[in-house]
Amino acid sequence: MSAPLADIILPGSRPRRWPQPLWWLAALALAAALAIPFFLVDVPPVLDYPNHLARYFVLAHPDDEVLSRLYQPRWGVMPNLGMDLLGALLLKVTSVHVGGRLLLALSAFAPVIGVIIYNRVAFGRWLYWPLAAGLVAFNGVFHLGFMNFLLSLGLAFIAGAGWMALRRRGHHWRASAFGATAAALLFFCHLFGVLLFALLIGTQEIAYLLKARRAGALMATETLRSIAVLVVAGAPALLLYLASPLASGVAAPAAIAGVFYKLWALLTAFMTTSIDLTLWSAVIVLALIAMAWRRIALAPGFSIAFGILMLAYVAAPSEIKGGTFVDVRLGLMIALLLFAGIEPRLPARLGIVAAVLFAALIGARTVYISTTWIGHRQAVAELRSAIASIAPGAKVMMARGRPVGDVEAGRPEWILPGISRLDTQLSALMVVERRAFWPLLFADPAQQPLRVMPAFAPLTQSPGGPVIWARLSQPFAEAELQAAPYLRDWRNRFDHVLLIDPPTPLTPPPAGLTLQRATPYAVLYGVER
Repeated sequence: MSAPLADIILPGSRPRRWPQPLWWLAALALAAALAIPFFLVDVPPVLDYPNHLARYFVLAHPDDEVLSRLYQPRWGVMPNLGMDLLGALLLKVTSVHVGGRLLLALSAFAPVIGVIIYNRVAFGRWLYWPLAAGLVAFNGVFHLGFMNFLLSLGLAFIAGAGWMALRRRGHHWRASAFGATAAALLFFCHLFGVLLFALLIGTQEIAYLLKARRAGALMATETLRSIAVLVVAGAPALLLYLASPLASGVAAPAAIAGVFYKLWALLTAFMTTSIDLTLWSAVIVLALIAMAWRRIALAPGFSIAFGILMLAYVAAPSEIKGGTFVDVRLGLMIALLLFAGIEPRLPARLGIVAAVLFAALIGARTVYISTTWIGHRQAVAELRSAIASIAPGAKVMMARGRPVGDVEAGRPEWILPGISRLDTQLSALMVVERRAFWPLLFADPAQQPLRVMPAFAPLTQSPGGPVIWARLSQPFAEAELQAAPYLRDWRNRFDHVLLIDPPTPLTPPPAGLTLQRATPYAVLYGVER
């Protein structure tokens, strides 16, 4: 005899509109576990987070005497505005690091909440299975700091659930109006949210039509109605895209990653800075799904949506129109769909074992994340010590001692294995804490609502990265100067050079630089013009 995973502890319970107390207890325990790391540090080791935080800070203080000479808000029709708008509002009333961590926590919680709500609507009851999505809250994409993207995925699942509920009740045109509003909102969060929402509602409609066809009840009017409501729902997002700067750009061809990278990136949802923990997490989840495969109920359109995502993942390049890690993002979407769109049914004893195993695994991942985040405090403290003497409004060029892929042993929080180093944006703290000009602040006119003032625009590279320290002692090739124009005549343009992750032992600086403050992680030099 088998039962839904939701009935592991309360077998035979009937569906209820609201969760049972034990479900709430499990959900609250999950939320508490996931929240713990955010109380331990003020600057988590998440790649893009310091860069985003600096932009939110600037947007929240547009009249700041110093920052207003460097940057200017530039709101318009573009994606990636969701977190920026929230940040601009929240950081007006909270301290920068409290507000920033609240936003970062929202990006971790949003996909999990979206999965739970979608699963509830799809199966008509509050299951324990989607709570297991908490296992992938701290995933590879989270470590990369793609906050708008993660927020949009959570909202897309919630919007997909709303569409499903309205269509089941026969509210066709209400569904289309709801879908149009949701698609417009998702556009301002992230384009991938729009695509996920379109995939969910599109495959739901296909599933309903196929079901009607099998029952011999499919009529042409039903097909036309489905097409019509989908067109109405998608039209606002399409029009907004055409009105945005992204529509005018041409997507440059990008290479598709190799087989081994694709296989590894498929585990993005389970990815941490520990390879072992990543692999164990993936093995346990996939093993449970495999054991229950013949007793799994599927949400409407799940099989079609899953197949489309898998095909897109295989064919996706790593970059499209300035959007990076495209295949990594798709890998996360595939895993989230597994938590949102299925209902595993296990024998009661096996279900209890699975519940205990998942709880232990979520606990282990939380402990590991907490430990590595605490270890990151040292690098943050050393950076703050190095930049303490930078005057407001000073122009600081960035350099790094070693290539991005070269990671010091014993610093696991610095790298997401096989994907990216995670500390390259940490120096953006100088914008927040010293009100200095940092040339790598995200200010792409097609993606961010921020403009670098004309006097400082030639010093900017967005997106970009620190120059390798050894290169400052050598002439730059013309190709390098075209890729990073701020390097041209840098001695006469910048007030300081901040060297992060310096070589050991510290090598002599290029001519014209004077040592001002040295720490193991960051070294500040003054520029003699």
